[in-house]
Amino acid sequence: MGALRIGALGPLDVIAGGSPVVVKGGKQRTVLACLALRANSVVTADFLADVLWGDHPPARPGPQMQVYLANLRGLLEPGRPPGVGARHLLSRPGGYSLVVGEDELDLLQFRSLVALGQNAALEGNLPGAATCFRQAVRLFRGSPFPDLADIQAFRAELDQLEEMKLDTYQNLADIELARGRHSLLTGDLQRLVTNHPYREKLWESLALALYRDGRQGDALAACRSARKVMVQDLGIDPSERLKELEILVLQQDQSLDAPAVGFLRQAEKVNSVPPAVTPMLGRDSEFEEVCSLYKQEGCRLVTVTGPGGTGKTRLALAVASHIGETMDDGVGWVSMAPLTHPEQVPAAIASSLGLGDFGADGPLKMASRFLRQRRLLLVLDNFEHLEKAWPVVLDLLTGAPELRILATSRRRLGLRAEYEFELPPLALPPFDHILPPDVLREVPAVKLFLARGRAVRHFGVDESNASLLTRVCHRVDGLPLAIELAAAQLRHHSLEELLGELEQGLTSLPGAFRDLPGRQQTITATIAWSYRLLGKAEQELFDHLGVFAANPTTTAVRSICCCAADSGQAEDAALGVLLSHSLVRCYTDTEGNERVGVLHSIREFARQRLLARADADAVYRRHASYYLQLAETLAPALWGYGQISAFRELQADTAEFRSALLWATGQRGSDEVALGLIGHLWHYWELTGNVLEQYREAVKLVERAPDVPPAVLAPALSGAATLSWIVGRYDQAATLHHRAAETFREAGNQQGVAWSLMCLSVQAAQSEDLVLAERLALEALTTPGRGYRTRVSALIVLSRVAYHNGRYDTALELAQVESRIVV
Repeated sequence: MGALRIGALGPLDVIAGGSPVVVKGGKQRTVLACLALRANSVVTADFLADVLWGDHPPARPGPQMQVYLANLRGLLEPGRPPGVGARHLLSRPGGYSLVVGEDELDLLQFRSLVALGQNAALEGNLPGAATCFRQAVRLFRGSPFPDLADIQAFRAELDQLEEMKLDTYQNLADIELARGRHSLLTGDLQRLVTNHPYREKLWESLALALYRDGRQGDALAACRSARKVMVQDLGIDPSERLKELEILVLQQDQSLDAPAVGFLRQAEKVNSVPPAVTPMLGRDSEFEEVCSLYKQEGCRLVTVTGPGGTGKTRLALAVASHIGETMDDGVGWVSMAPLTHPEQVPAAIASSLGLGDFGADGPLKMASRFLRQRRLLLVLDNFEHLEKAWPVVLDLLTGAPELRILATSRRRLGLRAEYEFELPPLALPPFDHILPPDVLREVPAVKLFLARGRAVRHFGVDESNASLLTRVCHRVDGLPLAIELAAAQLRHHSLEELLGELEQGLTSLPGAFRDLPGRQQTITATIAWSYRLLGKAEQELFDHLGVFAANPTTTAVRSICCCAADSGQAEDAALGVLLSHSLVRCYTDTEGNERVGVLHSIREFARQRLLARADADAVYRRHASYYLQLAETLAPALWGYGQISAFRELQADTAEFRSALLWATGQRGSDEVALGLIGHLWHYWELTGNVLEQYREAVKLVERAPDVPPAVLAPALSGAATLSWIVGRYDQAATLHHRAAETFREAGNQQGVAWSLMCLSVQAAQSEDLVLAERLALEALTTPGRGYRTRVSALIVLSRVAYHNGRYDTALELAQVESRIVV
């Protein structure tokens, strides 16, 4: 097999095995041209089919395409032995790829020569640069890829290639003018302005070349022709530069004899990345992940998202510094936080690239032209408040094939080319067991806290403060900004005092650093920045989320919260917006429930907003009513086969039940709701073994004899009695059980009466009053409407009493009855 050479910068021309090859058939030529235009990358089979047949594919496009590809393999590699795999036209997962070197495809050679020319110019080697650029433009034998010219899918790529060719001509003209070789340019430039009359820079180069060649009249005519084209065809005035050039030609100004240096100035490597003030700590894995994204084929736009204060900018600085070393043309950094309107974005980008006078083209077109041939990383920091500027990003990506963009934002840009990297808070140490100090200090959140703590005083971790340090890091959610603000308070507080302050609230953390932007001076300012970007409906939903003590289910959010919109799906839509702004996150818990995760600081901010609202009481009432209804649904299952699942679901919302009970027992609360919660949740509290707080609230409430229906009061009295018994207040428990029995009778609830009698029987047996225990158990057992649990429990008491009284046969008989019931 001989060398392969494919020419596509003009009519398709193929040489294989040392001989010209004729590629017959329009569709077969289209396939080869398509693969050549996207050489060394995968072109999907679906895309090829769409290009070949559009909306009218054959019944079996796959086999037909295989025929084209098999024929092309034979043409490109004549004499390939049977069984030997193809070297150039390869099948890839999902598509096909033309694998060629730059010496085998003129398009690749063109791009390589352009890059070599730019490097030569950057090094001051103007003859070498001119040679490369001249060789590059001479590769064009006509319109490139004519077989693809009428296919809309390739329009942008072909236009881009044409622009690249014209830019190369322009660069060649700039260098030759700088070398004083203007006489070589006039013919090519006259042809170019005829074919491309709207490119002012070509007209300027032509006028300057003619002037330096001693043809002042022709130079003046070129300036006037350019002005006529702009005014008559485009309806715009020529640029100030062209107007100035015309005047200078008229005046025969000596400055026109000076070498042109515009190209050399633009060839300098861009570096507008601000230096990092502090080191990046605890983000090694995230740093590696973001950098690795750009190694994936086709990844050109990465957006780092996350709540305010997670360290997105600091991570972007590290990534930009690292990736910038691999980018031929450097890194441009655009801080978008100071901008207030999307219209300001193009000028900010152009300025970051060192482009000053935008001229008539405007900053976006100038930036696009500058980036078109460059391999550069552009960082757009803090994009969230300028989301309507997304077309700017799309235009840049479309017009500059080697451009890579890294954006930071509290929400994604929403483009198809976008790879989102959600930056979580720093990893936290386990809360349930304290790590040894040497292990603890390597946990990312702790590592940052220690570093910032040492900046204000001598501070470290040892056995004495490991637990406090763990709790502090959890209290601030591992949020880097909160960690830094909290650690700064060690100047005035001990670690124990700091934890106490944090328990009172994160949003009260004072500002500590003057060099932070205003939106990050405090936690409150950081969250307020995101809050102001929300619409009215989303702000109302966000405020209402402040009613929750932890992470509610989405069902709870829909039932309790509301937003300023009329549609039935309003809450879901508003929640989606909060999610996109990184103010909340959604996840599925171990029981399969979808929940809304909210950081402590964001929840506290929302709670402050809620308390200032006129509808706060109504929201708290809906919250308490919802969780009362949830307790009514789940509590009965604690006594049956679904006990474990019901317990886990109640445990997942234990903070909400506690919050609902605290509100219900407060000044604006509801005795009926509070008693309902006690009446339904007392057995759950009993199973947890942690009842002291609930015991106090329950007894305090039932002892003030609230005016509620007996059906509500009776279960609460029974629950308060059981909680009293658990904490060892036996007399109080007996009194409350008697009250419960009376109240159950008043409510007409015989099952409740029987249960209270059974509980009194158990207490009597525990105090060794076996006569009373037996009498109460018999009474409970014979009460109409008794429940299953009451019957089993009463039989247990009776069998134990019989056993202690020496009536073993009776005890055995009762135990057998009991076992049959249980089975």
